[in-house]
Amino acid sequence: MSGAKAAELIRDRAQDEARSPAVIIERHEDIALLRLSRPPVNLLTQEMRQALWDAIAQVEADTEVNAIVLLGSGASFCTGFAPDSLVAQDAAPSLNALCDRISSCQKPVIASLHGATIEGGLALALAAHYRVMGRAARLGAPEISLGLVPTGGVTQLLPRLVGAGPALELLLSGRPVSGPQAAKLGLVDELAQKRTGEAAVAYAKRLVASGQGPRPTRDRTEGLRDGASYFKEIVARREKIREARLLAPARIIDCVEAALMLPYEAGLRREMVAREECFETEESKALRHAFFSERRAARLIGAEGAVPREVKTLGLVGTGTFALGIAIAALDHEIEVRLLGNSADQLVHDEQRINSVYTRAVQQGQLTSEQRDARLKALIATTQLNGLAEADLVLDATAGSIEARTRLLARIEEFLPDTTVLATVADRGFARIAQELAHPERFVGLHFFAPAQAVRVVELACGQGVDANALATAHGFVRGIGKVPVTLRARDGLIANVVQEAGWSAVDVLLLMGARPARIDEVMRSYGFPAGPCEVMDALGLNHMSGAVAQFLVGEGRKGKAVGSGFYDYLESGERDDSQTEAILADLRRQGGVPDLRLTDRDIFERIVLAEANAGARLLQAGTVEHPDDIDVVMMLAKGYPRYRGGPMQAADLMGLLHAEMRLKEFADQAPDIWEPATIWRELVKNGDNFEKLNLI
Repeated sequence: MSGAKAAELIRDRAQDEARSPAVIIERHEDIALLRLSRPPVNLLTQEMRQALWDAIAQVEADTEVNAIVLLGSGASFCTGFAPDSLVAQDAAPSLNALCDRISSCQKPVIASLHGATIEGGLALALAAHYRVMGRAARLGAPEISLGLVPTGGVTQLLPRLVGAGPALELLLSGRPVSGPQAAKLGLVDELAQKRTGEAAVAYAKRLVASGQGPRPTRDRTEGLRDGASYFKEIVARREKIREARLLAPARIIDCVEAALMLPYEAGLRREMVAREECFETEESKALRHAFFSERRAARLIGAEGAVPREVKTLGLVGTGTFALGIAIAALDHEIEVRLLGNSADQLVHDEQRINSVYTRAVQQGQLTSEQRDARLKALIATTQLNGLAEADLVLDATAGSIEARTRLLARIEEFLPDTTVLATVADRGFARIAQELAHPERFVGLHFFAPAQAVRVVELACGQGVDANALATAHGFVRGIGKVPVTLRARDGLIANVVQEAGWSAVDVLLLMGARPARIDEVMRSYGFPAGPCEVMDALGLNHMSGAVAQFLVGEGRKGKAVGSGFYDYLESGERDDSQTEAILADLRRQGGVPDLRLTDRDIFERIVLAEANAGARLLQAGTVEHPDDIDVVMMLAKGYPRYRGGPMQAADLMGLLHAEMRLKEFADQAPDIWEPATIWRELVKNGDNFEKLNLI
């Protein structure tokens, strides 16, 4: 579909929505059906809330209606609020008011739940008097992933039905439950075997026939009866989240406690205050930024009017763990893989490894044997270059040099039709490779990260003159295997390695200033990284690092964890010690007349964080990336940047750009190549803007 055609369809759909009601009222004898009609997910916009409010009033006043069924059009019942309209308090009628209106309805209200019922959709379902759910449907409260407390009375109604333990598990994990799980917990009244809407109407008819009326969830007490166990669960959960970085878990527990201690209305006010409090925290702002950024970063820019080719067959060149991870990601999404290798024996070994992965998945109940067999059948190993001729996209996943990759791709190209896209997993050498290709316009970079089957982001690098159809095909392939494609202009290092290496350069300077490896690592773990930078560099091998300290240590035989010593000495007990490295560095400082400086934790993390943010700003300034989002998403998904910090560009925003620029200027004398502020900082500060505003352009 062309870009113009897609835009036309979007406009037509918007016009259709403007003409059609958000809630359609239907009648099935004496049962009124209120159908949320903004598919596929029926977001709870202000328009939808008002339409549902009006529809409830209308059918409640109709004397011929004896029961009401709420159901949704499209793929889901309701998935809550539009992501870009999240606010601390929603416009009237608020979700709280709407749920109270449903709860107080004088006729029984039955919610028919199919697809996803999450966020505000869960609040609607709990406000209804009865619930009928499809077996394959999902019900959940993922607000914790945004650092927020659910609203609409969810924290008050859930524990009334299921008790503190199950309620807190659902609220604090953010994981949805299936229909059978929800029924087992007591959240739903009936499981529909097939058509949920029809089952809900039949259930409503039985209610009317038996004379059963409304049953407000707020009046239910099953989950509150064992007060001692309830409080025991509250205490246990508080202990478990005692050191949580987010405010939301503690406030959710407070609200669930209030469900037992306070009248419903007071508990509802507690819930609203808790949500507003969490909404203003930096962690929630960063998590919301991360959520929206992933969706914005996946946009394809620069391929308007392109006609992408569906990648049904992937030609994959290379063997070993990294290449096999890509193969598994493709096979998992029903893409045939032609695996090219030099050695038949190696290919047999690789096939056996993939077979073992899928057999283990069957043993663990993650796959059926039929699914395993189908995926293995879609894997075709070959040592012949012409075996790739039927591929829609050929990806070089070898570990060779740029020259070796160049020769390989030029040779493979001879066997491919003109429509096949060529790609490499390399993060550099794009111009050199393209120079030797007969059709460089169909060549792109697809930089995966290890483990390739697990990391959810791929850097999509496009060189000058790349064909829009080839770019769109590669973009569609990445999305098709469940990953976020971040598109950028090809340059050595792309985003991830350029930004990460800037942070490592800052570490190099900090070590020479007197900060010990263990201290730096402790500070950055406290900031939220899963591992400190010195730990990471040791694991990768200091011989792969460009920093002066790392290279000096390599000269001393300290090449990293693999040889037992790098920044740390790795002891047989499993412990590690940086004393030897600190002694070496102290001697270096003495020889160079460099005094040890007293550095605070803030001095350390701001130097590293701002080095990365400044590298990102330079990428923006150079036009390598279109938006700060692109940098944040890559660093969060590929390099372990703490999600509740939002990535380096969001971290700079939350720090305040004026403060960030001033600190960069303070640091610049020590290493201008790292900390000399890119000119974009001054422009943003002068105009009162920030990086987040650039994301909206």
